[in-house]
Amino acid sequence: MIGILLGHGIGGRTDLPLPAWQLAWAAGFSVAISFVALGAFWERPHLAAAAKGRALLTAIGPPARILEAVCRLVGLFLFGVVLYAAWWGNTNRAVNIAGDAFLIWFWVGLQFVSALFGDVWRAFNPYFTIADTAAWVRSKVTQTPMSPLDHGAATLWPATVAIFAYLWFELAYRSLWFEDPGKSAADPRSIAVFLTIYSLVMLVGAAIRGRGWVRTADGFGVLFSKLAAMAVFHVDDERRLRVRPPLAGIATLPPTVGMVPFIIVVLGSTTFDGFTRSSLWFDIAGDRVGWGLTVTHTIGLLAIVLIVGLAYVFAINMMASVTGEPTEELSAAFGPSLVPIAAAYAVAHYFSLLVLDGQRMFIQISDPFGRGWDLFGTKDYAIDWLLVSPGTIAWVQTLAIAIGHVLAVAAAHDKAISRYSHDIAVRSQYPMLGVMILYTVAGLFLLLGA
Repeated sequence: MIGILLGHGIGGRTDLPLPAWQLAWAAGFSVAISFVALGAFWERPHLAAAAKGRALLTAIGPPARILEAVCRLVGLFLFGVVLYAAWWGNTNRAVNIAGDAFLIWFWVGLQFVSALFGDVWRAFNPYFTIADTAAWVRSKVTQTPMSPLDHGAATLWPATVAIFAYLWFELAYRSLWFEDPGKSAADPRSIAVFLTIYSLVMLVGAAIRGRGWVRTADGFGVLFSKLAAMAVFHVDDERRLRVRPPLAGIATLPPTVGMVPFIIVVLGSTTFDGFTRSSLWFDIAGDRVGWGLTVTHTIGLLAIVLIVGLAYVFAINMMASVTGEPTEELSAAFGPSLVPIAAAYAVAHYFSLLVLDGQRMFIQISDPFGRGWDLFGTKDYAIDWLLVSPGTIAWVQTLAIAIGHVLAVAAAHDKAISRYSHDIAVRSQYPMLGVMILYTVAGLFLLLGA
């Protein structure tokens, strides 16, 4: 029970030196102060010029191809292990590796890794490997060129649907089989069904639309790539590893159709996750179970995503009244500034889940299918549930959300100063600042005051 409660950052707050409401408003105030400082001292754009960075390593020749092949094989192997464990491993999710590997180390861990070190998942993504291999085989059999990576007009709407499907599975789904209403997202067989359906959609889409489909339809890959824009490392078009200042890559994210809804869905889902741990939500959900609870969670998830989206639309419309530009253009241009908030919410909501519940991986790697094995001698590893205190978790949540919103304000200001005069740039950001403060305070109220 402790692991479940702390997994999403919900626990006692007795170690905090200030009440939760004071911390929430203090964080909001820090966002406002950062805006004032940016307006006073950040008078010209910096991020786009710094985004290219400095070359560290050029990956060319056979070594690079060998490393790429090894990474892809590792990605396929790990995907196969998780899928096999989900379908045919022990049904006890405490000993089956599928739940923790998918829901913690993949979903949570790769968000952290992407934001810090770059788009690592791209090198291991099994859907890329399968789609590219199938396209290569087809080209050899039919004696035609491989399908292009660019499959037409770029849009992230397929990825938006895909990531919403996963978030619904994680946060709303409570029953797959009517005769067993207790099954949820952590159940191995539920994960098996989800991964199988998700994989079929990715691969059938690639077969119909070309291998480029996966690049814009895999919700996980798209999310990790957006978070990677904040990282200090990136690989350029010539496959050179480069280092750059943190956040600089945000300025180079293209205004792709569907990107804003994609980020809004991610932000809304983490907000909903916090809301479900409030006393108000317990009153709403009542004693519903199974599909009844699933329907309630689904409606709640959609409602919170809609509210988060409407707040952003309101800010964009207010901005348009200052700049005189079309709202669609402004929305696409400033959408990337929401990425740091998505990263911050991931840290705030999932830090304790990774640090505490994630320790089970040391046990499960020795017996991934729950068969009683001890492959690496770690079967008797004892999880340290006191590795981080509730107070530490609360401070991580507070700082993550405050810093994430400050970075979002900086990214938005840098974009504004690159488009308008200094005076208009500052005035145009007042509505966005209000939304950022609202996100900050509301997010921390849900996390710390739930």
